[in-house]
Amino acid sequence: MKKILIKNSFIFLIIFIAANKVFSEELRMVASEKNWSVFNPKDKNKCFIVSQSIKDEAFRNGEKLSSVNRDRGKLFVQKSQSSVAGFVGSFNAGYPLKIGGKFILKIDGSKKIVFLASPEPKTSEEKNWAWTQAHDDKNLINYLKIGNKAVLEAVSHRGTITKDTFELTGFTKALQRLQDICK
Repeated sequence: MKKILIKNSFIFLIIFIAANKVFSEELRMVASEKNWSVFNPKDKNKCFIVSQSIKDEAFRNGEKLSSVNRDRGKLFVQKSQSSVAGFVGSFNAGYPLKIGGKFILKIDGSKKIVFLASPEPKTSEEKNWAWTQAHDDKNLINYLKIGNKAVLEAVSHRGTITKDTFELTGFTKALQRLQDICK
């Protein structure tokens, strides 16, 4: 069952990327709530909210690196009819993740959600992504609604450990806007 859920997430990502390349003019931000933005593609089933990390840190061999070559991390919550929660979570690291890696999002230092990278990425873009497991989607939404800060710790394909910090102020309003706009 877990493999099927992961496979479905990867299929979604490939479709999402292809759709964005073909229909990029149809992907538009319709609202912003603090650090969260609401996007409404032409296909209402692909609506999502996203936040860019407010702080990025990288470590190698236990030492903090002064700089790394990567884009900022982005945390996504997308509307999904296939999820019991109605939403799925994903993370774009801005660099290739450890293949098959298991990464932890900590909300306010105590609540935890696991994100999984593809064990067999098909494209270079897919290497940058990790997804929640279906049984965690409802918890993800609930934790992000009541939390203040989330930190996602991930590992690059080179073994660099990164910590992306996300501000959660505005998440609940952005999620509500998403639900109102993408019915």
